[in-house]
Amino acid sequence: MMHHLSRESNRRVNTSRQKQGNGTNTQNRGPAESPVIEEEITDLVRAESRIEALRSLVLIFLREVDSLKKAVGTREKKNGDKIDLDQELDSFEASLISDALIKSKGNQRDAAKLLNIKPTTLNAKMKRLGITVETAVSA
Repeated sequence: MMHHLSRESNRRVNTSRQKQGNGTNTQNRGPAESPVIEEEITDLVRAESRIEALRSLVLIFLREVDSLKKAVGTREKKNGDKIDLDQELDSFEASLISDALIKSKGNQRDAAKLLNIKPTTLNAKMKRLGITVETAVSA
């Protein structure tokens, strides 16, 4: 990337020199390069900002994938094996509640808002499923 930027920088400097004249006077070199350097710094700052945003998105995506893996789990079911729907639903619900607690940093009221349920309902579900804030946030 830096190699590409340096080629681009040279192109810009040469273009600005051609606009100023023959480019042989070294006194004209400084002011012509200054806007180019400032533009390159701005480009680098923007690129760094984009990279940081992408990094954050990738981390969020990986957390979501991990959450789905936990919710679905690895089932070693053979054809014809029965699936216990109540157990699967409880597992999925526990995973959603844990994720909401993690996202809300353990705040049950905020977690309930994320899940679009009342805090009392969340509390009842947590008791039924054996979920505590400590275990959910530390997981």
